[in-house]
Amino acid sequence: MSRLADALLQHGTGISAGHNAPMLDLQNGGQMGYSQDLAEWVSNQAYIRRDLICLLVEAPLGFQLLKDPDYWVGTLRALVELHPLSIEGLNATLTVDTVDTPVGGGGQQQSDFTDVKEEVSNITFRWGEKYGSPVSTFHRGWITNLIMDPNTKYPNIATLVNKPTDMLADQYAATMIFIEPDPTHTKVLRAWLVTNMFPKSSGEITGKRDLTAAKENPTYDISYTGIAQFGAGVDAFAQTLLEGINITGANPQLRAAFVQSISADILASNSGYQNEAAAVG
Repeated sequence: MSRLADALLQHGTGISAGHNAPMLDLQNGGQMGYSQDLAEWVSNQAYIRRDLICLLVEAPLGFQLLKDPDYWVGTLRALVELHPLSIEGLNATLTVDTVDTPVGGGGQQQSDFTDVKEEVSNITFRWGEKYGSPVSTFHRGWITNLIMDPNTKYPNIATLVNKPTDMLADQYAATMIFIEPDPTHTKVLRAWLVTNMFPKSSGEITGKRDLTAAKENPTYDISYTGIAQFGAGVDAFAQTLLEGINITGANPQLRAAFVQSISADILASNSGYQNEAAAVG
């Protein structure tokens, strides 16, 4: 069976204008009418949401005033790009507010629009804490150094010899982009460019003693502030970033073994499979 010739909208046609990823044409593939039409079954394929890719675009300028600034920037990049267990709260929903007026006495209402709003993104990262508690320690350092020390109510970078000349938001806030790729990992389905991002907590840092209970690995849900931009312009920027992530040949099944030889202390023993085979020979 051949694919329906016009299953996908031609790029730039109709609602696909400004979008990078291929999009089914809703004029085809409807299966819920008088009867199904299996000749167009491919055009009924469901959208399955892909996991977001988070990329750090700009780190807080205040990191450059701290000792080992490259460490702070690199740690933030790794935290948001490689370590999250989940990222939630990105939203691009439009809501329409209406005013309703009665139509007759039977209870019918006529609705007229009064406003359109974008839903605000409330971004939350979830991390599992690592050995030695670096996740909470990093966030605690970000808050006390760049935002505010709880004791003095001033950021601790203000106490450095190399002080900041101002405390505008780019001193303590980051910019990130969140990309949902299509199933081929080559086209951007949608993207959010979010600035003014900083943590609203360090993650819950608590202690306890209970000899009767199993030990715990803390998991932190840390919410970030943010101002989001969404649309064709952001998608175009995201597309250039996604194209810079070259996955050609990046097949995990072909990756070299992470160990390339048997340890010397193992080879020094005479109790193994290899030794037995040599003895028989």
